[in-house]
Amino acid sequence: MLPNSDPDRSTLLQNLALRLDRRFSVTADKTDLGFAIQSIREAIYLTLSDDPNLVEYSYQLANLLGKRFSNTREIPDLDVAITSTKKALEITTSSNPIMAEILETLASLLATRYSILGEKNDIDEAIKFAKQALQEVSTHVSDGEFDIASMLNALGIYLGDRFLQQGILPDLDEAIAAAKEASEMASCIHPDHLQYLDTLSVHLGNRFSHVGTFEDLEEAIEVSREAIKTTSYGHPEHATRLNNLCVLLGDRYAALGDATDLEAAVQVIRMAILITSDGSPDLAVLLNSLSVRLGDRYSARGSVADLEESVIVAKRAIKTTPVSHPNRAKFLKNLSLQLGRRFATIGDMTDLDESIQVAREAVELTPEDRPERPILLHNLALQLGTQFSRTGATGILEEAINLARKVVDITSDSHPDSAAHLNTLAVIVCTRYQQFGAIADLHEAINASRDSVNATSDGNANRSLRLNNFSAHLYYRFSRSSDLATGLTDLDKAIDTARKAIKACLDGHSERPNLLSNLAVQLTSRFLKTGDMKDLKESIDLGGEAVKMADMGHSERAAWLFNLSRSLDHWYMSTHKIEDLEKATTAAREAVEATSVDYPGRAGLLNNLGHQLNSRFIRKDLKEDKIESQRCYEEALVSTVSLPTYRIFAGRYLLSTPEILQYGQRAYQIAKTTIDLIPLSAPNSLASVDKKVILSQTAGLASDAAAVALHTGQGASAAIQLLESGRGLLAGALRDLRTDLSSIQDKRPDLVQSFHDLRRILDSPTQTNVMMTADAASGSFGVDRRHWANSEMATLLSEIRTIPGHERFLLPATDTEMRLAAEQGPIVMVNVSSHRCDALLVELSSTRALSLTALSEDEISRRAQSLQSLETLEWLWDVVVEPVLKALGLNRPSPEDPLPRIWWIPTGALSKFPFHAAGYHLESSGRTTLDKVMSSYSSSIKAIIDTRQERNKTIDVDSDSDVVLLAMNETKGQSRLKYADAEVRAVKSMFDLVGLPVKHPQPRKAETLAALQKCRVFHFAGHGSTKSDPLNSLIYLEDWQDQPLTVESLLETNLRSGAPFLAYLSACKTGESLDEKLADESLHLTSAFQLTGFRHVIGTLWEVDDALCVDMAQMTYKVLGESGFHDGSVSQALHRATCILRDKWLAEERTRVRSRSERDIISCDDETRKTPLWVPYIHYGV
Repeated sequence: MLPNSDPDRSTLLQNLALRLDRRFSVTADKTDLGFAIQSIREAIYLTLSDDPNLVEYSYQLANLLGKRFSNTREIPDLDVAITSTKKALEITTSSNPIMAEILETLASLLATRYSILGEKNDIDEAIKFAKQALQEVSTHVSDGEFDIASMLNALGIYLGDRFLQQGILPDLDEAIAAAKEASEMASCIHPDHLQYLDTLSVHLGNRFSHVGTFEDLEEAIEVSREAIKTTSYGHPEHATRLNNLCVLLGDRYAALGDATDLEAAVQVIRMAILITSDGSPDLAVLLNSLSVRLGDRYSARGSVADLEESVIVAKRAIKTTPVSHPNRAKFLKNLSLQLGRRFATIGDMTDLDESIQVAREAVELTPEDRPERPILLHNLALQLGTQFSRTGATGILEEAINLARKVVDITSDSHPDSAAHLNTLAVIVCTRYQQFGAIADLHEAINASRDSVNATSDGNANRSLRLNNFSAHLYYRFSRSSDLATGLTDLDKAIDTARKAIKACLDGHSERPNLLSNLAVQLTSRFLKTGDMKDLKESIDLGGEAVKMADMGHSERAAWLFNLSRSLDHWYMSTHKIEDLEKATTAAREAVEATSVDYPGRAGLLNNLGHQLNSRFIRKDLKEDKIESQRCYEEALVSTVSLPTYRIFAGRYLLSTPEILQYGQRAYQIAKTTIDLIPLSAPNSLASVDKKVILSQTAGLASDAAAVALHTGQGASAAIQLLESGRGLLAGALRDLRTDLSSIQDKRPDLVQSFHDLRRILDSPTQTNVMMTADAASGSFGVDRRHWANSEMATLLSEIRTIPGHERFLLPATDTEMRLAAEQGPIVMVNVSSHRCDALLVELSSTRALSLTALSEDEISRRAQSLQSLETLEWLWDVVVEPVLKALGLNRPSPEDPLPRIWWIPTGALSKFPFHAAGYHLESSGRTTLDKVMSSYSSSIKAIIDTRQERNKTIDVDSDSDVVLLAMNETKGQSRLKYADAEVRAVKSMFDLVGLPVKHPQPRKAETLAALQKCRVFHFAGHGSTKSDPLNSLIYLEDWQDQPLTVESLLETNLRSGAPFLAYLSACKTGESLDEKLADESLHLTSAFQLTGFRHVIGTLWEVDDALCVDMAQMTYKVLGESGFHDGSVSQALHRATCILRDKWLAEERTRVRSRSERDIISCDDETRKTPLWVPYIHYGV
């Protein structure tokens, strides 16, 4: 035995290692391989560092360790193999004939480790060394000595792997170039020629998937078919090549929609599975491919058997895949998708729950930097969106939107999946619009769905679905639009797009019924706008076809029956044929019967059935129809899984019927349940413009509820609570956000800071006017933040209410708190309902109801036509004011005492009536409101309570706050106001006398709002205008056409920190709201200025006289100057000014009447019976 010092020992050890390696290759005896590794390691140990044989020994050790790793999969062997190869590389030179071989081996080892560990550095180095190997061969190696085709193919594989990890498109281009060169270099008889074709086909398919170049797909299929054609049956790679072709055919089906490609893909993959043994490591990939194609075929043909097999096969693929397998996430994603499809078809929640579970697992298994991660996140977002639609859990919806938005952000516009990601984002964001009503969400959904359609080729299998979504989103905007012309434009475009969707959809496609029903709904809506019976007839035909196509157990069948029922109902309303009504009723009943009690849309289905049954009751007078109809509405009201708007609709119907008064105590429960739902339908996450739309649907509801409460003996306090909870929600929410937190600051400053942070989000201006622009998404981002902030605010309020003394923080006022609000004078809520009319009297000692038997809705509507007549003032005195004052003991005021104060809170249509000016003025009998009390107005009792929290504020002459005066005697597009400048000069002279600083900002929106930030008194003399949309009512400034100062912009302005005292709006109609549906929201300029933070606002109910405005302002400020600027002085000043002008008017009238000849005296329709000019001025405040 040679000693270690013998120079030949290392050579002999190397030879021994070579022989042991050869025997291992024959016998596969791992002992031989282990001894071979041990021998070469000893040889390396004995070799000096400058020995030229050390390169060969190190490289031999790397090869042996690589072989052992291939058998044992032990990572340490692979690590040492790489280290040894790198060592051999370090000590060799380019002249060494094995240099290229070392480089090639090192690249292969690094690529192997990358495939296991996914380390970016490994694949980067593999590509670097593979390129160096090719360079070495081309420079120092003779032709034929190396298989360059094999080296090019390997480089192509490495580049392709890096592309899949990092998404660097030039890598994929270079991979394709290398694979093409390899396949061209290798002759058909080359043993690896087919493998090179496989590599090229895969790369071309990948480039098509990421770039969308159709020529790549065609070439990939051609190359794949060529490889399969020359592969013998049962060849180890035969199944893999069949699978590759299956994937490519599936891609072409998705791009062109040719069903023959899909059938061929299914056939090919079944053959691949047939020739693959159960224990093969490739079986899972093949099973997954079959599942994908069966799912596609289900969508195309609607065969549930395909869908069931798809789920079974997908589960089998995962069952045979280890958790650590690199393809497991891909398989889980497919299973999630198929389970989601089965849920959409059958409606089994266990499928949806499992779908989300496996989707989350797929995401968790995939690192952030993997290129397949976006599609996994996309699938999870899709399933979460479906789960929200089924459960209504808002947290799930927000997660879905966040994920969908993230996927769109990280996907380039040119990526083939971009259209799918945009479509999913559009669907989920639109779902939130349907749930809450934020118009910014709808704008973003329309933008995203349009972009998705534009990015989808005509033949793409998904184009019809994306067109359908775009059509639906346009239809929702039509439904929201208040402008008929604009709305019909959207509707026509929606119908045109829906027709295109149906044309692009295969006859047997599983989504075809949905597309037909969608178009049917839109055609019915156009019929309702235009009266074209052809639209309605086509709607019924399409709706009937959709229902016939649907399996009895399909989860959407109920919705399609509902749509058909609504179309049939409108047909009945046109034909009045009982058989049409019977068809509508039958469809409505089948729709309800097709759902379980936890179906989210059940309330809408029940409402429809209730409507059809009531129509049949009206036609046939069958008592059982009426009973069942009422039962449907009651069930809808308590369907907690349904949207609040559907439930409110049911409650509204029940409360509007005369029969509700026969329900006993159940009637009050219906009333309370309905009113409690209204705040849920208009959360603080919505902008004012969105809340306005929702709250307009609840007009008069609180008044009916209050009437029911009184009828059932609940008492005045319960009725008031319902009115306070169901009216003035928009203003109330803003007051809550702007509430004073000083009492909490010392105890929990951290909570105060949190409140401020959330308030900044919820009380910030919103981009509600963003339409179809690139900025639409930014508006919806704001909605994301507002939804989050609203959720956080609910948690914060609960925590604040744990602080002693703040248990009822921002909760509705109690009976005691309401009575305390009347300490300065009684509060009178005048409630109007078809059931009864009452005055709800709130005094310091009690709350009580006074039945107003002479008041009715019909008479109010009639009197509203002559609102400004003296007869109306006299009628108002007779039916409301005098009975109220008598009940309060205020009908005989003492001449020695100041007149008592009273606050009027009228409801509904009465909101436009001048209670402060009611009475018989021409009689001089004292039977007028002015002669009995000093009147103020409020939108609610809570508004009085909130303002009183900072009561007894006075104007400090030494304050650095300003008096802001604006006169607009000249306004573009408006008539000239001759006396506006004189009015402001008169007001200025008064403030000059008391030493308060006066500011005259430029009469533009920005400058005016800036001046108001440091303002105690604001006086505006100019034009005001009331619009049909109360949020657009405005005072006219110089820039009113471009930057109007509207109610909406005032609602977005918070001046409370500056404690402004008085806003005097000497302009027409600043206290008027034209939209009767929003009368209870008090959305007008007067209330808007109060919401900005002004404690007192003087406004007007209708047009005012330019000249008289000067007198009214002078007299009001004169009294204010005499009595001082404090809470009690504003209403007193306006009252005294009004009385003076009233008395002056009376004197003039008497003089005028006396001066006339007897023949000039005509009927009470004479001009003397018109309302005098002093009437419209009103005071809002404490």
